[in-house]
Amino acid sequence: MTTANLKQTYMSPKEYLAWEEKQLERHEYLEGIIRAMSGASITHNQIVANLTRFTGNLLESTPCRSYTSTQRVQSAKSSQYFYPDIVVTCGTPQVGQGDSILNPAALFEVLSPSTERYDRIEKFRRYQAIESLQEYFLVSQDAAIVEAFRRNPNGGWTIEIYVGLGVEIPIESTGIALSMRDIYNGLEIPDEEAIVDAQGAEA
Repeated sequence: MTTANLKQTYMSPKEYLAWEEKQLERHEYLEGIIRAMSGASITHNQIVANLTRFTGNLLESTPCRSYTSTQRVQSAKSSQYFYPDIVVTCGTPQVGQGDSILNPAALFEVLSPSTERYDRIEKFRRYQAIESLQEYFLVSQDAAIVEAFRRNPNGGWTIEIYVGLGVEIPIESTGIALSMRDIYNGLEIPDEEAIVDAQGAEA
């Protein structure tokens, strides 16, 4: 979802939480800086709706649950609050200030041109400080591509890229697998795997 810094004086975490409750739009908070979450494209919203529906259905038989983009997450520092597109927790959710989740197991962000750098770098760097977080997924809205970042036992992160509508994406922290066709259900999304295969055949 699109974000933009607001011109303002410094706001403490306590002030932010009190102020945010009165706002019609959502805002993320990074060490005193407020970022407004503005509207997203229809494609972006459809992908988020699909992720919400299908992850929710698959998680019903597990101790894990998924939450929509209205659910705020608090980082390891009380000075950072975010609204991921999808939040997945396993076990009892731990709740911090302002009903913010403290222990996400997996987070999803659907990429937009205006937020891709923020999601890939600034946000991910801060997400890594959340000890419970095991997986971070970046979902393209332009093609059937999902990047999965997973935490190693030594604390580092590895990346695996899933391409094509015919593949499934394991959410290892939950024990389920999400179909790429479900993620892009109802959308005319280019199947990158088919395009690559066709180009190879022509060569």
